[in-house]
Amino acid sequence: MLVNEILNTEIAPLKESDPVSLALAKLDLLHINKFVVVDTDHKIKGMISIETLAEVVDENTILTDLPLEEIISVPITQHLFETTRQMFANELYVLPVTDNENNFLGLVRKREVLNGLGDIFNLSSYGSVITIELAQIDYTLSEIVRIIETENAKILGIAVQQPNDVLDSIRVSIKLNLEDSSVVSAALRRFDYVIVSEESSENMENNFSDRADELIRYLDI
Repeated sequence: MLVNEILNTEIAPLKESDPVSLALAKLDLLHINKFVVVDTDHKIKGMISIETLAEVVDENTILTDLPLEEIISVPITQHLFETTRQMFANELYVLPVTDNENNFLGLVRKREVLNGLGDIFNLSSYGSVITIELAQIDYTLSEIVRIIETENAKILGIAVQQPNDVLDSIRVSIKLNLEDSSVVSAALRRFDYVIVSEESSENMENNFSDRADELIRYLDI
């Protein structure tokens, strides 16, 4: 999935000629701490932060008189995975989208990113998710797929969590087309895979909204 498939064109950027009062109101309305500023040609000039705005005494001051932060944007043809990585690396809830000449085309918001990831990993499809844990040296995706398909199950999506500071092994989460994944779990255990969790679609749907941030971080993309 590419950025152009989740592009939001309804939210206008801030302009260099806008006063601080308008910028503060916009950031408050969108519940964000940084937003994009464009010039009269709709080219991105930089980002204005809530910290910079809060230091201004006269709220009639226009944005062109204030220091702007480095431009953080994504190209219209960028894949959703890289967009997600940039969003979390820069702790932003919205990212401006540009063409190859730095013209502002619209925004991608965190909610659209979550929905897009849900589509990619078939999170809205009924089924179940099994998470297995194994040493990095033992990770062979083709073998895992073979075991699962031997049990007449279809894989709808796979996410791999790499080792990190708190986890020294690989975790593989597999979305299946089965409501009851017990047969697949038993088959994986026969091959000495450690099952750390099993979850049905009903439970996943109930928990998805509350665990949206954790989902993206868990995918490690």
